[in-house]
Amino acid sequence: MNNLQALLSQINVKDLIKFFNFQIAIAIFLVFVIFRGLFTTIILKIVFAITKHKKKVKESRLYKILNRFFIFLGLYCSIRMFDMSLKTLSIVNTIFKIICIIFITNMINSFVTKDAKWFKRYFHNRKNDAVNNFMCKVIKSIIWIISGFIIIKEIGYDLTDLVALLGIGGVVISLAAQDTVKSLLSGVVILTDKPFDIGDYIEVGSYKGTVIDMTFKSIRIKAVDNSIVTIPNATITTECIVNWNKLKSRRLEFVLNLSMNTNSEKIKNVVEKIKLILKNNEDVLPETVQVSLDGISSYSSDIKIFLYVNEKDYIKFLNIKEKIYCNILELVERENIDLAYPTQTVYVKNAQEKEPQKGDDS
Repeated sequence: MNNLQALLSQINVKDLIKFFNFQIAIAIFLVFVIFRGLFTTIILKIVFAITKHKKKVKESRLYKILNRFFIFLGLYCSIRMFDMSLKTLSIVNTIFKIICIIFITNMINSFVTKDAKWFKRYFHNRKNDAVNNFMCKVIKSIIWIISGFIIIKEIGYDLTDLVALLGIGGVVISLAAQDTVKSLLSGVVILTDKPFDIGDYIEVGSYKGTVIDMTFKSIRIKAVDNSIVTIPNATITTECIVNWNKLKSRRLEFVLNLSMNTNSEKIKNVVEKIKLILKNNEDVLPETVQVSLDGISSYSSDIKIFLYVNEKDYIKFLNIKEKIYCNILELVERENIDLAYPTQTVYVKNAQEKEPQKGDDS
């Protein structure tokens, strides 16, 4: 009995309590880590049951967010098991509040999509999908800004002084970043006016290519040589934009130069046969075909050919144009007609001067 009392007297009760608290903290953290999926599933099932949502729980955007949140919640609960000073406890609570604000912001933003019912009701634009994406980004940015102010307030800063500081800083930044602001405003104009979409082949100034990305600040196009060109939105709004995908048909115009040795009967015959070939081409709009003798130069008779091709895709248009050229060249070969090319005749005058003979009086 005396030995037991001696043993108990040697044990520090505070150390024993700390040890048990440490074990409990580890147990709490492990419970939250192990059962976080179960907790998340139960909460989401309740939410989906209330909203009558039939989407699978693990496919939900909220699943990953809540899954991570329960890890931080378990860590917070386990830390609270330890003895801490009031100052340390206040810091821990503040950090936990900030983490909660970030998670809540992510949860709210997970519902900000162009396919959400509330978005379709109030903001959805059926004709312009780029505007829908832009509105989603704006709404998410506003939510994050509000969350940022809440976090700053939780840290302990006075928002009145901060707003005044931001006002002064905003003036300085706006002066230093005028081009960026112009590009952002131009991006809004482009998204609302919608002169082109992603996938369209456009021409802006000296740049030509397929639009592969559109942002607030710039667009990116893929040129014919596969190079990626980034064009600021401010530049786009000040340039003329040609959207070749908006075309319903493409124009083809060229001149066929026949040799001057070609007589009038052959010219008339060739003109009629070219008309027949073009009008029978399924890719050509027959009512637009115009073939006529347009002029006579010093070395050729010029036949002008004008038509519209029923194809807006540029690559396919090039293939159709090649077939038309080949068909006309085959016709010229069958008719034994020579094509003209610029020539120049040079006349050389041979002038022989009589050299004076020795002894001549002249």
